[in-house]
Amino acid sequence: MNIYSIEENEAFKECSLLRFETPDEKWLDFVSANRQGNYQGKHYDLIYGAVANDDVYRTITLYMTGILSREQALTALKIRKLFDQMVFATEKSLKYLHFEGREIV
Repeated sequence: MNIYSIEENEAFKECSLLRFETPDEKWLDFVSANRQGNYQGKHYDLIYGAVANDDVYRTITLYMTGILSREQALTALKIRKLFDQMVFATEKSLKYLHFEGREIV
């Protein structure tokens, strides 16, 4: 396992940041558009929010195919334990990320 640190205060101040506090409608639309390859919005250096992992992706797929409504998808997501992630989307953002070491697990 690689271990990294981030100069969070500086990175959040210097980089453009898209932050999702909760998996809400905006998060669902953002993830869906990116999964479908048709995101047309602003591009950010850093993106912070819930991980759309395989378990969550099933719900998002049902939403994207019209089987679940937006409200049903958001309700289904609320009962799952979601974990946050930070995406370093540009080279600019990577200068705030520092390799600290690694551990064998």
